[in-house]
Amino acid sequence: MKTPTWWSQPFPPTGTIASEGIRNQLGRPPVDPLTVFVRETAQNSWDARIGDRPTEYRLELTTVAPTYRPNWERLLSPPHGREPHLGIGKLVRTPNVRLLSVVDRGTRGLGGPTRADELAVGRRDWVSFVLNVGEKRDTFEGGGTYGYGKAVLYRLSRVGTILVYTRTEVPDVGLESRLIGIAMRESFDGRETPTDEPRPFTGRHWWGDVRKDYVEPLRGSDADVVARSLGLQPFADDESGTTLTVLDPDLGDFEDVEAAAHHLANTITWQLWPIMLPERREKRLIAEVRAGGTTLPVPDPTDTYPLDMFVAAYRRQRDGEGMVLECLNPKRVLGRFAVEHDFVVPMAPGSASLAAECAGVPGDPHHVCLMRSPELVVRYLEQTETGSVNRAYAGVFRADDDLDDVFAASEPPTHDHWVHEQLSLRDKTFVRVAFRRIREQLAGYKAAVVATVRAEGRTALGAASNFLGGIVAAAFAQPDDVVAQGGLSGNSGPARPVGAANSRSDGRTHPLPVPRDKIRVTVLTEPTVDEHEGRIFLVQRFSITGPGPVRLQARLSVGLGDRAKEDEAPVGAARPQVVRWVTPEGQSGSETCVVASPSEVELVVLPVPDTITDIAVVGTRAEWRVV
Repeated sequence: MKTPTWWSQPFPPTGTIASEGIRNQLGRPPVDPLTVFVRETAQNSWDARIGDRPTEYRLELTTVAPTYRPNWERLLSPPHGREPHLGIGKLVRTPNVRLLSVVDRGTRGLGGPTRADELAVGRRDWVSFVLNVGEKRDTFEGGGTYGYGKAVLYRLSRVGTILVYTRTEVPDVGLESRLIGIAMRESFDGRETPTDEPRPFTGRHWWGDVRKDYVEPLRGSDADVVARSLGLQPFADDESGTTLTVLDPDLGDFEDVEAAAHHLANTITWQLWPIMLPERREKRLIAEVRAGGTTLPVPDPTDTYPLDMFVAAYRRQRDGEGMVLECLNPKRVLGRFAVEHDFVVPMAPGSASLAAECAGVPGDPHHVCLMRSPELVVRYLEQTETGSVNRAYAGVFRADDDLDDVFAASEPPTHDHWVHEQLSLRDKTFVRVAFRRIREQLAGYKAAVVATVRAEGRTALGAASNFLGGIVAAAFAQPDDVVAQGGLSGNSGPARPVGAANSRSDGRTHPLPVPRDKIRVTVLTEPTVDEHEGRIFLVQRFSITGPGPVRLQARLSVGLGDRAKEDEAPVGAARPQVVRWVTPEGQSGSETCVVASPSEVELVVLPVPDTITDIAVVGTRAEWRVV
């Protein structure tokens, strides 16, 4: 077995990039480093997918087990005199060395030549990731270059060091394992220590099979034996893929590994959900997070609010139910767009996960998810808020494949936005117009002046708009259930109301198709807010037509928008209350009142703070009581 050792790269006569240039080439992203880590490593794994099977993507937070610690110290300690420049010797001599590994399987691994000065026939993944920096994208429908993803790995390591263990198909050889270590430290002058050569060094170091002026990876059984001795995840006999291990990762403000692992799991869902959907079958990503030997669940995006709204919008545009956005001059299809909206109980401030906040969606959504051909999330683009705290929308725009190169070129190194200013001529126009078309499609969600009100104790109640806390969400009576004179319909079961009315989420009244001799209750106004003696009330007006007199009943409940409503309140929970009916005959303070027909009535309701109030009003025939 070959014993690996460290080699430090000197500056060649023609010059090259120093490690500081690689680490700082893109500045420091203004987002959580673990979010960037997930985005960049998943993009590399997804670009390397084979395509005829699901791609496995797993993040592992572990520590070096005592069994393997002697091997870490023996194999990874730097040569005498290089420790000040590598900084890894002290790490491998300490107990509980922490590791963060990215394990992908069902991928091609890092293939191609292992020397940058060799011509590649086809693939050059190894050279692009291990040796060179910032090569152009050579993957069809790929996410980007290896430059930034590589910088993220080294930045996350407190010692700027990673291990790369891969298995890939090699012509005339078959599956071949490769193992190498890479460190990005500070450049240094060889005169600083008496054992160094008197020349400048780039600060880039490799650990492997050292030759005269370069380093080859350990190959085949040598790579597998050393990897096993370090406790790295082994490959099955017929398996390909890559394991990237970050030494001593900086987990930021997370107090423990489990909390960091939960954040990674949530981040995977927020950043990778389009390629995780089950309908993709063999073309999907299967994600997993492990911490200390325990597997943590990655949330299902189809069952996680508000990601489920983005999923619904994505499926609509994918299935052709959305709309095609176009540029008119020059005429060009820009992409497909769809939007999903819902009525919701507002999220409490601070209740969103950190992963959602890092994604740019800290509450109920009014955002559009941008994506292109890899179908990875580029950005959650914030748009105009709706006029009601109870209304939310989530859109998806997917750029047209024919313009994939244009939108890819507009991305900054972090691949998290489309910046048309860095393009020219028509390309700039296409990206700029795409944003304009998205804004045009969402113009209907802009509301007029909104009055925000507060209940007692200054608890946020809601907003007076086309969907206030008092919008009606009761089910319609079916036409064949409508009865005359209070009689029963032909259906079995209890009698249904003769007339019913509700306000729909689109702000329009949809009365039942009731004949002229039947009772009809029609919404005249949308709910408005009234304040009296420090209390907040909802006020709504209705008209009644048909044979009278009519008994009106208000059915109030705490609603959850289009999702559900609370038919049975928890024991002791507050419920909306009828304050009074205002009728031509006077006022009534009960849940029912009797009015002549035709007439108009006003219903005053006391809502429950921080909830949506569902109001249903039904009418049945009544008799005047003679007192």
